[in-house]
Amino acid sequence: MRGLVSVLSFAACLATPALASAQEPAIASAQEPAPAAATEQSDPWEGFNRNLFAVHEGVDEAVVEPIARGYRAVTPGVFRQGVRNVLRNLRGPVIFANDVLQGEFNRAGTTAGRFVINSTVGVVGVFDPATPMGLERHDEDFGQTLAVWGVDSGPYIFIPLMGPSTVRDTFGRVVDAAFDPLNWIDGDEVDDVRIARTVFTALSAREQVLETVDDIRRDSLDPYVTIRTSYGLLRESAIQNGPADVQDLPDFEDIDDEPALEGSAGGENPQH
Repeated sequence: MRGLVSVLSFAACLATPALASAQEPAIASAQEPAPAAATEQSDPWEGFNRNLFAVHEGVDEAVVEPIARGYRAVTPGVFRQGVRNVLRNLRGPVIFANDVLQGEFNRAGTTAGRFVINSTVGVVGVFDPATPMGLERHDEDFGQTLAVWGVDSGPYIFIPLMGPSTVRDTFGRVVDAAFDPLNWIDGDEVDDVRIARTVFTALSAREQVLETVDDIRRDSLDPYVTIRTSYGLLRESAIQNGPADVQDLPDFEDIDDEPALEGSAGGENPQH
């Protein structure tokens, strides 16, 4: 049984990230004239990236999209929202660490407050009482921290297990994994929790962008470019501490809390 769950987890990770990252606010922007920073994104390995993207598309259409549609069909919206809330709450320690590293101590306090309140009053994060209390959700990761520190994004890369990324952001995900307390706890039960989190983050992320992905496949002249540009726009907004609904990105190494559905623009100039 454990082996079957692991295979499903792997398949979900493989097929979801890139398309899941193309959330509606970013796609809308990508279909309009994009800022120079986003359109000049470095992609020197485009041929190789396109081949990996084709693998991703094939697995998504054959496996993950049908599962995501089934998940939506058999679960009520309140259940799916609860799953999203739990996954976002589990990401709290990673966000807190990056808030501190960026010197954003007020935001770090907000993150800590949200985690405590939602983990207790919110029943391990199923509910989100922190937001009505004025503690607004935001996201941070070590890729964003490196950008704030002035590290260039490097070339765009597409890895089926991770989705769209850059050299800087890929390294950032490795560091974020070290910030996650769940990765430091041993035991079979914890392994099961980690696998379940990976599966549900992938499934939740893909379900949220079913219509968006359909639109990309139907309307985009080049879905690869649309997703690459959208990822750049999302990352630029996140680095600049843009609105949560625009910067809400998944963690592609385990497909985090939001899809979070999920490369950074060249020449970023973070303004914090």
